[in-house]
Amino acid sequence: MKGNWKKWLLAGLMFAAPAAQGATIWEPRLRLTAEERFDDDLRLGGDGTGQLMTKLTPRLGLEAKDARLTLDSFYAADLLMRHGSGRTTLDHRGGLEARQLLSRTLRLDAAVRVFRVTDPSSLPRDGLARSTLPTFFTQATLGVTNRVSQRIDVRAGYRFEAVRIIDVGQQAGYAHTPSLEAWHRTTRRLSLGLEYRYQGFLYEGSLSQSHGAALGLRYRLTRPTTLTVRGGPVRYLAPVGQQGGWVPRVNVELQREGELLDVGVSMGHDLVGANGFTNALWADYASLLLARRFNQKFSVFGAASFFRNGVAPSVDWAVFRGASRVSQGYAVSGGVEYRIDRRLAAQGAVDRIAQVGLADSASTVDLTRNVFAVRLVVTPW
Repeated sequence: MKGNWKKWLLAGLMFAAPAAQGATIWEPRLRLTAEERFDDDLRLGGDGTGQLMTKLTPRLGLEAKDARLTLDSFYAADLLMRHGSGRTTLDHRGGLEARQLLSRTLRLDAAVRVFRVTDPSSLPRDGLARSTLPTFFTQATLGVTNRVSQRIDVRAGYRFEAVRIIDVGQQAGYAHTPSLEAWHRTTRRLSLGLEYRYQGFLYEGSLSQSHGAALGLRYRLTRPTTLTVRGGPVRYLAPVGQQGGWVPRVNVELQREGELLDVGVSMGHDLVGANGFTNALWADYASLLLARRFNQKFSVFGAASFFRNGVAPSVDWAVFRGASRVSQGYAVSGGVEYRIDRRLAAQGAVDRIAQVGLADSASTVDLTRNVFAVRLVVTPW
């Protein structure tokens, strides 16, 4: 025994390794953001002069990871204190993303995001800020992907969205979107897909629906860059008393995730729901995201987006010349970050938001605003 202690130790480590490797690692996260900003938000009183504000955002998170599971969840509170008017508001955000490998060929993924905000222009979906009232928004996805062969993947998915304008007499709008798609890897770079999608839009007890088929193409331009294109017809079935019709669906996405440069481009035309004012809308959209890291300490980031929409299914291309029942707008932002150390970073950012509602009960609401902000981000753990 005395001479074989190394052999026994090695055997013990080999025996314990599978158990240690299979154990789930849980890690709590905490991030504190202190921001001072100048904001000419029209909700401050409508004179456009703006005022200084202080924004405090504690963010609590919990991450889990093992050989099969990846989970990331968080809750954040946004406390905004306006120095000029003395008004204070509190917004809430929460989310969860999870991916579970059920077997070598079967994968489950899910995501949930919940927002309760007094500033609807801060929501992650363009076109929702059609009033100056507080808004509740939630979005959830669930998908199961099965690799039926070395070249073919089949995915069944479900997406849910809900929006409610928090005001007396306002009701929530819902969108239910199950889908089924298959992708065939024809080469190492090229995949071709086919998708069926159903949409159910519910608002004020009225249901409208759509059925759509789309062809897809996914091509890996470089190792970190992928181009995805989808397109096809959508048949819109309007509620009783309204007119339905055909709507084209087109979506183009370009994603690049690299060591120093991240790029995201998305544009298209589609049907959307869950906006808080009507069943369904046609929507044109475009967005651009950029992040450039120069070294471990300094980076810059920017984003731009544009949208326009109207009551489905009509597509009035005259909106380029102006139309009476179309909402449209854009947002542009940019900033810099300097990471002082692993736990501390300083940021500066500028935002320009111009969203003008001209349809439904959002008539003549102009949500144009400019924000200039400096932030200190502390990540204790």
